[in-house]
Amino acid sequence: MLESWLRAANPFNRPRAMAEAQRAARTASFALILSAASSLASAGLMAMHPEWMATIMANQYARMGMSDEMQAQQTMMATIMPWAMVGGMVATVAICLVLAWVQWKFMTRAIPIILLILIAYSAVTGLVGLSTGQYHGMAPGFVTMSVLTWAIQLVCGVLYVAALRGALVLHRLKQEP
Repeated sequence: MLESWLRAANPFNRPRAMAEAQRAARTASFALILSAASSLASAGLMAMHPEWMATIMANQYARMGMSDEMQAQQTMMATIMPWAMVGGMVATVAICLVLAWVQWKFMTRAIPIILLILIAYSAVTGLVGLSTGQYHGMAPGFVTMSVLTWAIQLVCGVLYVAALRGALVLHRLKQEP
């Protein structure tokens, strides 16, 4: 049983039959659950360390060259943004779990495509943040959390590719007479 799921999770294996295609399409559900768990852990760490978001925002404000009046808003935003980020991460967990159920039930092509696009977008924005010094002076805990999150997202990306291949084969098999 485990061997069949490992075969389905391999993005280089083309599903050979309907059952294999369904299993491959459903691997996105496991990736979504893994992503939800990662987001929940990140939200917990961000809630315990609101200074991480304050440092990111201070770096951003410094690069923007803000006036004194705008600097006064920084204090207010620095208190609001960490909790807004945590709230967004918790909402992401709920969305991931709903999408995991939908992908398990309906084995769509759209969910893996959208998630692969979101991973690519996240990688680009992360690289822009690194190149502009957005993360300068961050605590080692934030760096560790970021590296682990990206490793998990890389695994999820591989599973999304496998799910997309399975969903495409499944769609083609359903269209055949």
